[in-house]
Amino acid sequence: MRGARPLRVALTGKVLSRNVGGNTTYTERLYHHLADVGVTADVLLPPGDGRSGVARALAYAAAEGVVWPRTVDDRHADLLHYPGDTGALVRARVPVVATVHGVPSVRVPGLRRAVWERTWRLRVARLTEVAAAVITVSANSAREIGREFGVPEERLHVVPHGIDTGRFHPDRRADAPLLAPLRLPERFVLHLGNLDPRKNIPALVEAVGRPEISRLGVRLVVAGGPFRGSEPIERLLAVTPHVRYLGQVPAELVAPLMRAASVFALPSSHEGFGLPVVEAMACGTPVVTSDRGALPEVTGGAAHVVTDLGPASIAAALREVLTDDGLTARLRARGEANARRYAWTECARRHLEIFSGLVSGSAT
Repeated sequence: MRGARPLRVALTGKVLSRNVGGNTTYTERLYHHLADVGVTADVLLPPGDGRSGVARALAYAAAEGVVWPRTVDDRHADLLHYPGDTGALVRARVPVVATVHGVPSVRVPGLRRAVWERTWRLRVARLTEVAAAVITVSANSAREIGREFGVPEERLHVVPHGIDTGRFHPDRRADAPLLAPLRLPERFVLHLGNLDPRKNIPALVEAVGRPEISRLGVRLVVAGGPFRGSEPIERLLAVTPHVRYLGQVPAELVAPLMRAASVFALPSSHEGFGLPVVEAMACGTPVVTSDRGALPEVTGGAAHVVTDLGPASIAAALREVLTDDGLTARLRARGEANARRYAWTECARRHLEIFSGLVSGSAT
């Protein structure tokens, strides 16, 4: 029996040593709050963590898939947590927890992307098979995981993300010095997130370039790092005159950018959760998004939703928000109220409940 000893987690560091967007935010904030309640995390890094591309991916596949499940035991940790969708390929010596953020049903064209997606699905399928508990971030994602991988309800847990209210709030008084070096347009639509083709960025670029938006003097600002299959998107952002591509920005600029934007746009074809839309809402910024994946569930009626992901429909929604002060005010008020539903302290409490149940069960 564990007695009063603090719970110890062996945590794969794949999404911590490289920022990959929402998965990184989730892991960082979760373990920050778990530390406050006495949970200790041993971050596991393979020898190839410092490499890039295929070499790093193979190093993690081997370590996460086989090495750590066979070497981590109750002398080192009470459980093994994979927070970024993939992980163990064999059964482990301690209970395994898998966090799977969602399972997109829409395939992205391209051979490289197709190979990656097929491999990803096979790895997720095996991880969900060997995991004692599968955590996901929305009811929509839970349905996707159950349908795709046959995970029974008793092993599947829905735990929504939280909001860091110390960063994401409407008060912009300290933002100007941080944003000044960026020389941002006076009015702009912001898209923030990695350049995953599912984010539908080319359609957003075309939408903001349409006459009904350009005549308003509004530009598009995109912040986020590359992703598999994003090379055409990167080229598009680099050559389009009405776009400012900032690349991946430091964490301290994320909330100020959201507060400075006239609209935050995420017309994605799939999201397991869509944390940036809730963060933008917490900043008091109106949101235009899609009705795909978990976005309707997470935005809770507080966003302007497009059902057609083509440029004309996105432009029409953006124009409504940019020209209708009453709609903008309503979206801001509803968005701030919706964002208050999400707290990292509650997310951490639910994880601790799941972790403790597994550990006490394995100890009896």
